[in-house]
Parts: sequence; C-alpha cells; structure tokens
Amino acid sequence: MTRAPRHRVRRRVLTGLLATALALGTALVPSASVHAGPPGAGQGTPARTATVMTRNLYLGAELTPILLALASGNNAAVVGAATQTWAAVQATRPEERMGAIADEIVAADPDAVGLQEVTTWTTFAYNPLDRTTSNPTVAYDFLDLLLDALEERGADYSEVAGATARNFSSPPIPYLASPTATFPTRAVSLADRDVIIVRDDVAATNARTGTFENIISFPYDGDLLPVARGWGSADLRVGKSTFRFVNSHLEAFGVPGIDGEQVRVAQVGELLAAQAALATELGSLPMVYVGDYNSDAPDAPAYTRLLAGVGADAWPRTHPGDPGFTCCLGATLTDPDNPLTSRIDLVLHSRDVKAARAHIIGDDPADMTASGLWPSDHAGVAARLVVPARR
Repeated sequence: MTRAPRHRVRRRVLTGLLATALALGTALVPSASVHAGPPGAGQGTPARTATVMTRNLYLGAELTPILLALASGNNAAVVGAATQTWAAVQATRPEERMGAIADEIVAADPDAVGLQEVTTWTTFAYNPLDRTTSNPTVAYDFLDLLLDALEERGADYSEVAGATARNFSSPPIPYLASPTATFPTRAVSLADRDVIIVRDDVAATNARTGTFENIISFPYDGDLLPVARGWGSADLRVGKSTFRFVNSHLEAFGVPGIDGEQVRVAQVGELLAAQAALATELGSLPMVYVGDYNSDAPDAPAYTRLLAGVGADAWPRTHPGDPGFTCCLGATLTDPDNPLTSRIDLVLHSRDVKAARAHIIGDDPADMTASGLWPSDHAGVAARLVVPARR
C-alpha cells in the first residue's frame, strides 16, 4: 500500500455522527471491575471533568534483532534481520490494527490521547552495487491510518501541532524483496514519534516538545546510531477546566554496560525539570502525564521518581490492589492468553486533580481484530479526571 504524504493540522467532519459514542458514555455506572466499561462520558460530561487516554500503537515488530545486527557490522546479518523485521511489520497489519484502536477511542470518547510509537515505515529502491537508495514510498503512516479510521467512524480528532516528539529514526536498511532473492534490491526505514491528538471541541495552546539528553546509542557503520527520546505537551481547555497534558515514551532498549532503568531515571529527571521550567514560563496549571514509561509500577526507580514528582497515579487510586498490567502481548500479537505481566502505561496527575475512574483498554481477547491480532503489544489506559475549574 502506498500513501501520499499529507500535512494535516486540523480535520473536521460532521459531529452529529458521534451519537453512538455519546450513548455509550452516558450509560456508564461506577464499578471496580477492570472491564466495567469505558470511562468516557461524551460531550455531555460535566465541565470540570476530562477524559484522557494513553495508547502505544506498537511499531509492528521487535527491533532488537536489527539493532544488534547493525551493531555487529555484518552485512549479511543486517539484511537478514531487516528482511525478517519488515515481514513482521506487514504481518501485524497496521491498517487493521489502527482501525481497532480507532474503535477503542470512539468507545472511550477521550478529550485527549497521548500516542506512542506513532510510526512511519518507508521503503526505497536499493542499489546493492553502490549502496544507494531512491524512490522513497511511505508504506504505512500510523497517524494517517488512525485519523482516517476515526474520520470513517465519525469521530473528530486532530494532531496537536507543535506537540509531536520525534524519536528514533533509522537509516534505510536493505532487505530481500522476495524469498528467492539472493541480494537486496529494496530498503526500509522507520521514523518513530509521540503524538497528542485531541477531539475537535478541545482547545489546545502552548504546545511544546523536548528531547532528552540522556539516551542510548548503538554502534553503526563506524559511528553511533542514537535512540532519540523526548516529550510533547500542550495546555488543553475542556469546558471550564484547563490543564497541561504531557505525553512521553521513556527508553525501552538496553545495551551492554548501560542500565536501561537508570537511563529512564535520568529521563524522568529531565522531564520533570522541563515541566517546572514551563510552569515558570507559562504559569502553573493542573498537570496530567500520560505515556509508556517502561518502568514497572509500583516499585521500579524511574516510576517512583516520576510519581514523587507528579503527585498521583490514576490506576491505583481507582483500583486499589489491582495490578493493572498493560505490557506486553508478544511481538506477533497472536497469543490469545493475554500474557501481560507489568504496568508501564500510565496516567498520572498532580494532586489538585482527582481520578474518578480508570479503565484498561485492549487487553481482552474480544478486542482482537478479525484476523486474530491484538491492536498493539500494549494495553492502553483511559481515565476520567476531575480538574479544577478555571475562569
């Protein structure tokens, strides 16, 4: 599938088509069950509440093999790993999965969603003689696929311009275009980003992004290939409430001699410092942090530092004693037994914000796609928050 690139900031369709999603929201009743129903209450929600969501879209394949192959400097290993990785991405059917995630968003009707691993996969013609590439073609743009699927379902969501954190990008990596090929004639690259989308009745201002200085890098072609990470934020107004919404994805990888958790601890320090600086620049607001923090709650060091700096965690506040696992469902997305064992996808908030309800999304076999795939290798979290009203 080839998709032409598009530059999109705001998208609008008829809002009357949201009636079904609104009906789902108004039917909610309180419950301690994880699967009690989505927390969104539609646009009839009282003015001082907001529903937020975090969702990792999954790159579509496990990247460790290809990163290790690049570090080895073995060209045959690189081609083999890239061939397997690209086949895995196609087998996990991004378009189908983005449709399933769009269904989740429509059901929860969040005011804002923090998305991680919002990936663009691009293929190229590759000349093995001089190792050059040409004719780039976007094969999958996860954001376009998701926004298109939302539009098809009558849901108005837009990317918050200026709040997109651009993370790891790979160079074009050669792969075998067919099982019978003996040398590569194609190459593939990925670009990963974190994106905030908001429903079109939500005003977003003061968008910002930042890049972490504490990152890891992999050896590549006599140099280093950095794994960039960062954060995005925006001030959101929902009814009479305004809050600062922060979305981030902390380090997932590790390399020999570097403790990945300590990298995450350092990144948390940078994230908190950046938000403190924004409070000085723009003024203090109630805070909501969402993201894939890759630090296992409730005890891992990066999580505990983040919680201490932010204030409160929506999940244990609304589900005491429930571990609320969100990771991970296996690289092929086909394991029906829900092997979730850790909680790393979080909705945190400052102490002046109260969590009224939280719900885990995408962790029930009923959520799998028609072809038997989980929508992502993570589950998501949606939470209804009570935010102080501001005039």
